[in-house]
Amino acid sequence: GIIHRDLKPQNIKVRADGTVKVLDFGLAKAIDASGLSGGNAMNSPTLTARATQLGMIIGTASYMAPEQARGRPVDKRADIWAFGVVLYEMLTGAVLFGGGDTVTDTIASVVKEDPDWKTLPADTPPHIRKLLERCLRKDPKKRMQAIGDVRLLLDEPDEAPAVTVAAPPVAVRRLPWLPWSVTGLVVAAAAVAAGTVWLRPKPVDMGAARFLLTIPEGNTESGSPAAAQAAPSPDGRYIAFVALDKAGKENLWVRPLGSLAAHKLDKTEGANFPFWSPDGQFIAFFAEDKLKRVAVSGGSPQTLCDAKTAGTSRNAGDGGTWNREGVIVFAPGGRALMRVPAAGGIATPATTLDSQESGHSWPQFLSGGRQLLYWARGKDPGKSGIYIQELGSSQRILVLKTTIRAAWSPPGYLLFVRESTLFAQRMNPKTFQVEGEANPIAEEVSNNESNGRAAFAVSENGVLVYRGGSITRVRQLAWYDREGKRLGAAGKAGEYGSVRLSPDEKSAAVVAGTGPGRSDTWIVDLATGTPTRMTMDSQSSIYLGPWSPDSQRIAVNRQSGGPGEVTVASGKMRVLATDARYCNDWSPAGASLLCLDQDGNRLFVVPLTGEAKARTIAETPYRRRNFRFSPDGQWVSYSSDESGRFEVFVAAFPSFAEKRQVSNGGGGGSFWRKDGKEILYVSPDSTLMSAEIKTGSRIEVGTPKPLFQFGRGSFADFGISPTGDGKRFLVVEGDQANQQAQIMVVVNWAAELKQ
Repeated sequence: GIIHRDLKPQNIKVRADGTVKVLDFGLAKAIDASGLSGGNAMNSPTLTARATQLGMIIGTASYMAPEQARGRPVDKRADIWAFGVVLYEMLTGAVLFGGGDTVTDTIASVVKEDPDWKTLPADTPPHIRKLLERCLRKDPKKRMQAIGDVRLLLDEPDEAPAVTVAAPPVAVRRLPWLPWSVTGLVVAAAAVAAGTVWLRPKPVDMGAARFLLTIPEGNTESGSPAAAQAAPSPDGRYIAFVALDKAGKENLWVRPLGSLAAHKLDKTEGANFPFWSPDGQFIAFFAEDKLKRVAVSGGSPQTLCDAKTAGTSRNAGDGGTWNREGVIVFAPGGRALMRVPAAGGIATPATTLDSQESGHSWPQFLSGGRQLLYWARGKDPGKSGIYIQELGSSQRILVLKTTIRAAWSPPGYLLFVRESTLFAQRMNPKTFQVEGEANPIAEEVSNNESNGRAAFAVSENGVLVYRGGSITRVRQLAWYDREGKRLGAAGKAGEYGSVRLSPDEKSAAVVAGTGPGRSDTWIVDLATGTPTRMTMDSQSSIYLGPWSPDSQRIAVNRQSGGPGEVTVASGKMRVLATDARYCNDWSPAGASLLCLDQDGNRLFVVPLTGEAKARTIAETPYRRRNFRFSPDGQWVSYSSDESGRFEVFVAAFPSFAEKRQVSNGGGGGSFWRKDGKEILYVSPDSTLMSAEIKTGSRIEVGTPKPLFQFGRGSFADFGISPTGDGKRFLVVEGDQANQQAQIMVVVNWAAELKQ
């Protein structure tokens, strides 16, 4: 979408690695009036856009298209002209336009004179001569219209026409039997050909073939078991997947389908959710709050755009897709879909959320590259579903109501997960409605209803990759001191996601898995190690709610219906305000809860007496999370990305009039010591940090000091909870994936439908 208007040798550089870079897109140099009438035409000034407004020309005279030289409006065909001039000069070693004494002479030459084609080297290929002639036509309507066509002509020259030599006429005596003889020979040849085809053995339908994708030695499966971390290339020849190294870093790997060996793509640390370019030459992925792409052949990744995930400290993304027109559509997470050129640029919205939706994710272009299939997450899970929408249009069609994403696969099926089973159902190509019976094609496919993720992907030619088998994450609660010394285990190992120590320090609330993609809140008695399940609806979020100051109740972050509270003794739950989402902390007096919305932009106070209606007390364009009250309730600590990355702050509550930054290298979850004189927080590499603090009329913050590292990195905010005196810490120790989890590859998956 950019017209350069000043393409010339000085603006084209070749790096040492062979990469060609086009420079100077600004056209922003000052107008040099003297340059319009004299001086070296090769170094004539680049005039500004202001010059265009004054009715003057812009660009460099020797490389201007005729219409540009006349001061007329230009389009991309002006750049094609300049490309032709540069190519001509590369071939001849001589200036095409610019032999005159002044810029005016050069402009006149551009407008009136034709190139001297005789100066081209004698061995110039015919298709290059034709290309130059088409690029350098003075009438833009007759010139090459798109640089993509130029590239095709460069790479794929026209076939040379057959040479026909005329022969002298020969008198022919017509033979009446000749036509019938020729016809007979043709029929006989056809019969032989038909017989050959008839007698040839019919091809055997090989059906579907399955095999396991093995993770390279020294690596383990990605830490996102319920998401599509493996993806086949469009032609099914390669599989890209994410694996964890010994340091706990995700890296992108590629394995050819016909090989047992995979190779790692360098500089792809932190990679998540890969997807392919249509030609299979590049892989796009999410890492470090960015959307990136890397060549399958190797090399340094290129950053395409920002891709932050709402409400989290690090980017994960929620899928992407790439069409043949060079458009990428991706889901930053908790937002509408965004689009960006495959070459990189500023991301712009591709879809719009309605009032009942909290996010669009897992987009996929259908075969034409214009229709976009995606999953819309409803604020009420019952309103989530799969939609199809044409790119650039606001109209969309509901295909299927489901709490988990889906994917389209040739020859016209919608693949979706229900109760961990992957189904295939026909989708009408005109109405986009599913028809007929849904057929199961894979069992125990990993998924997560809380975020709509499902661990499968499919290529255009029927190669299906999915993560199967039962997946659990075995973790252990353990006590540590301030030096990072392990003091002992607490309770039995389990599928724990996060932990919060009760104020009386006798119990710990944990979120633990209760099924594929489901979790609930449990209370662990720290004296006996006995766990008790508090919620039974499998709707608790992994973000654990806070304890009440008297240790008798625990807040629950439900996936629908807003937050709730559960009484520990009875297990009874009460649903609170529906317009808030995530409970962050309980007020010291026990009268209210501090909550955030889905995106972390709005802060609510939810009263626990009378009508529990959420009241907004702060709203910001940036994201904030992990709010914690000071012991006296006059201050709050929290993390915010207002500086471009998440840092920990302390502010007066509820005015936020007084505020100070605590962390200086990134920060996540924070905790107050019970005397209010220390704040503990988590750094980006999961190191527990300590900062002394004084509160009064002003806030004074000491220099943060590291205590110990307790996780693999990426803000393990919810995996640690301190005692009130800050001397001991209850930690969710590192996890091990159950070895029953497997990455399965199915070639020609649709053949199983016939069976």
